[in-house]
Amino acid sequence: MELTLEAIRIIDTIAEVNSYEQASEILQTPAATLIEEIRAIEKKMGLTFFEQREDQLILTSIGELLLEEGRILLGAVTDLEARLQKMAGGVEVELNIVFDELFPLEEIMPLFSRFKNSTVATELNIRREVMMGAWEALLKFRADIIVAVGEGPSGGGYRTYPIGVVPFIFAVAPHHPLAKKEAPLTKHDLLKYPAIMLSDSARTLPKRQRTPHEWEKMITVNRLEDKIALQVAGVGHGFLPKKQAQAYLDAGTLVTREVVQGYREETLYLAWRTHDEGLALNWWKEALAEKWLS
Repeated sequence: MELTLEAIRIIDTIAEVNSYEQASEILQTPAATLIEEIRAIEKKMGLTFFEQREDQLILTSIGELLLEEGRILLGAVTDLEARLQKMAGGVEVELNIVFDELFPLEEIMPLFSRFKNSTVATELNIRREVMMGAWEALLKFRADIIVAVGEGPSGGGYRTYPIGVVPFIFAVAPHHPLAKKEAPLTKHDLLKYPAIMLSDSARTLPKRQRTPHEWEKMITVNRLEDKIALQVAGVGHGFLPKKQAQAYLDAGTLVTREVVQGYREETLYLAWRTHDEGLALNWWKEALAEKWLS
């Protein structure tokens, strides 16, 4: 007999009860057959898994090592069986959702509670990407569904549905030199001071143009909260999504200024790969498309 998963299960059962007789009742196999199978494996491998001590079978150090590693394999197989059963029933084991860094996650918090209480038993993995990084995650199979800001790359392979817009405002700290200017800010005004930018997280896709200007001074970050913190500190200026900036405007730690040229709003797109299906994927497609976000 080979050292198969079934053989490991048998050895594990015998080790749990320290007896061929009790194991035979659990496995519904004659004790003599179990003894014969274990001895055949031991003989073939030149190893000993059990030793008799008085009235009990005790694992040898080799047997302990076998079960230490073997139980990991048994657990993995059991998990795989459960996952395959779920997939056969149309339920994904996990769903990877990527949101653009600019997307206000607090807008959809009720959806997470609804999903948790639904009958779809799928694990959610939530990640953030910036600009083309979200589209790349979808096309490279790192995400099953995304909420991206701005249009995706050409070439197809995915479906999209607009679900809202992200309005932008230009903001600086009240003590920043640009805050003192009353007239709309020109490109010449902006180029005098560092711009704080979110860095496109795409690794292979062409990165999006960040702004209408070629900035002479620029600081890039990969998190919106860091961008806001730098602008609040007066280190630089930049456009911010209005919803996330509102609390700072209300507190007076940021002020808005008009600019001659700049972003006004970007469209939010829900996207998924063309041929993908699944209960969890369909649940989130419908839930995220329920209302227009702005």
